[in-house]
Amino acid sequence: MTRTRHFLNSLFAGYASFGANFLFTFVSVPLALHYLPKEEFGLWSLVLQIAGYLMLIDLGMTSSVARFLANYKDNMESGDYGNVLRTGHAIFLIQATCLAFVSWMFAKLVPSYLDLPSSLQPVFGILMISQGVIQAVSLATRSFGSPLWAHQRQDITSWIATAGLLISLAAQWLGFIFGAGIYSLLISQALGATIGWVVPFLVCRHLHLYPSPNNQGHFRYDLFFRMFHFGRDLLLMQLGGLLCSGSQIIVVTKTLGLEAAAVFSVATKALTMGQQLIGKILENSAPGLTEIYVQGDHKRFAVRFYQMTTISISAATALALGLMGANRIFVSFWTHDLIHWTPIGDALLGALLITTVATRCLQGSFGMSGDVSKVRFLSLGEGILFIGLSLAGGVKFGLHGILAFSLLSQIAVSLVGAGIRTGQSFPWPFFWKTVPWCISFSYVVSAVIFLWIAEFFVPTSTQILTTFILIVMMAFFLLKMLVPILRGQL
Repeated sequence: MTRTRHFLNSLFAGYASFGANFLFTFVSVPLALHYLPKEEFGLWSLVLQIAGYLMLIDLGMTSSVARFLANYKDNMESGDYGNVLRTGHAIFLIQATCLAFVSWMFAKLVPSYLDLPSSLQPVFGILMISQGVIQAVSLATRSFGSPLWAHQRQDITSWIATAGLLISLAAQWLGFIFGAGIYSLLISQALGATIGWVVPFLVCRHLHLYPSPNNQGHFRYDLFFRMFHFGRDLLLMQLGGLLCSGSQIIVVTKTLGLEAAAVFSVATKALTMGQQLIGKILENSAPGLTEIYVQGDHKRFAVRFYQMTTISISAATALALGLMGANRIFVSFWTHDLIHWTPIGDALLGALLITTVATRCLQGSFGMSGDVSKVRFLSLGEGILFIGLSLAGGVKFGLHGILAFSLLSQIAVSLVGAGIRTGQSFPWPFFWKTVPWCISFSYVVSAVIFLWIAEFFVPTSTQILTTFILIVMMAFFLLKMLVPILRGQL
């Protein structure tokens, strides 16, 4: 298939996976809030955030293995392709063992540090250790599905994720019905993860994406160090991302308590879903763009990447307008008025969606080109700044303050830094002179208008109508960019 066909298939499957994820979130959150007290729901959110930090033990090797396989995928029997798989598999096994041990350590140390209620500390220990085991097995089997990315078959990965989410949702529902309580969340995650362990291996074997037995390769120390250096830079970027988005629940728990963590977790679900929705565009074009770069056509790579970036940022702005206008209404309906949110909070979430998508796009160009050393410290600097500001001012400024600190840290460090580095490597005069300013101006003006309407006009219908008009205006610009690109070859 052509790269365009691969991209469209992967994009469709990616949005099907997003739909399954949306359904899972839409059903599971009110379901959990119905069966569990807010403190237990906040406890589970805390476990998931800590588990996200523990995955740093991956050291960026998941992306590194997939990226190195892309260099050799056109000749799987050369031996180099097999060497990458064997080296990656050995590394993942070692990392999985470390992950299980560190999870056990966190289960013992975290409750006292975060001042968790004594009645919930044993539950936290069970959840943390079990979650660590699930993630350890997932990491140990990570190399089984690595060829799917290199061969531009992310559509299969997305369909597997869809099946896992639907099975997880059914298991969670049954768990609550049969009285498993908070452990229903753990059971559902374990069943969904099992799909991700077994199916990629079976699919890759069926599609002959593994080398023949005579060319399965060996563990190579020189290859390991090359992969490690690339993965190390990715790790620094991932660590920064976790210090920003992944530490928010932890910071809220420490400064404002578990109930505030539950409110923050639910109110920001739309932001997380929006990031996933828009991220599918660049995520599913990445294998094809990487192939263009590996083949040496750097000029074409720059043009196509510019187009994907412009589409992503424009789509993020349109979605941010909808989030700003409807998120708090949706949260209230979704939780049956158990959780309340504000227009200012939604405006901050919309701005964060735009800046996050823009930052990830700009940093993504260096991952595809195989050199992330130019941007490796940006996310880390952003994360350190965010945590410092949040711990100092979280109690005083509350949830809005934490969101504002996140936005300011991202703009000041990651967005500006990545923009400068990308502009130096891939000069796009039209993009730099036009797109960022148009997007920023349109959203700021829209936010001011909407917040004024929300302040002086109570009817929800007026707010929804205003949001709809603003989204339509942004959609025209997006379609103008998207249609010519889809007519051509990616």
